[in-house]
Amino acid sequence: MPSLNIPHIQQVKSGWCLPACVAMVTAYLQQPLLQDDIARWLGTDDLVGTPARRITRLTRQGFDVTYNDFGAVVDLEGWLNRQIPPILFLLTGELSYWTINTQHAVVLAGFSGNEAYLFDPAIDAAPMTVPTDELLLAWSHFDYTYAAVEVINP
Repeated sequence: MPSLNIPHIQQVKSGWCLPACVAMVTAYLQQPLLQDDIARWLGTDDLVGTPARRITRLTRQGFDVTYNDFGAVVDLEGWLNRQIPPILFLLTGELSYWTINTQHAVVLAGFSGNEAYLFDPAIDAAPMTVPTDELLLAWSHFDYTYAAVEVINP
């Protein structure tokens, strides 16, 4: 499965991983948004971040949001096949490129063999290539929760 060509956007504040992920996805969908606006809409705390479920508030801004709090790899592959990059909620301590353990959001760009490609808003390099098993372990701490954001056609 080829990797989606997602624009990498770093989070501008320490708790803004979800607004940055939404900014990456909406830019990819040709509907770019500012992290400041997204953070305001989601009620993001600058230090603590955003509860994952608040991503559904984007429906008030004209987006269709699928929020699944117990997903599976087959779900992610389905979204990627539709050219929609899912946002995954995970615990960073299971990712080998992280040195701290914290709740976080990343954008999944694709899978290839036993590897997954992540756009991590806290990291300046992208995509990050991680073993799929490592990603699944990190994702399991959030019960495989993910979100998919789509543009609603008028």
